[in-house]
Amino acid sequence: MSFGENLRRLRREKNLTQAELADMTGIKHGHISTMETSDSADPKLSTVYKLLNALECSPNSLLQDQATIGLSGLMATTLERAALLDDHSQAVLIDVIDHYCMAKSAQAMLNTEKGRILPKIVWSAGNFDPVLKKNTD
Repeated sequence: MSFGENLRRLRREKNLTQAELADMTGIKHGHISTMETSDSADPKLSTVYKLLNALECSPNSLLQDQATIGLSGLMATTLERAALLDDHSQAVLIDVIDHYCMAKSAQAMLNTEKGRILPKIVWSAGNFDPVLKKNTD
């Protein structure tokens, strides 16, 4: 995502219109519109600071181009956004991530088991109950 796409996403996450963000920051409404839609948006540092404060976000969330930061950078940015969720939503995400990581570890252990004494377990997204597959190897 470009700067403009990040700005639009962050503004919408706060349920703000462009006019409301303009009022909060002292930035002209037209300039906010231009920054959101222009691929060549190059705001001054003072404008970036105003946006960061109003949107209560990290510099990475606003400035990083998600197309070039790779999966690790995208994961970090996503977790920053998740940290702003309510406690219940955070607990749900932690549970989902934890179960997924445990499933992948279990799958890796079973796949490297010599002779495949244990059955192969297939995990599908959104389904934490294993599906046993008959060994055909």
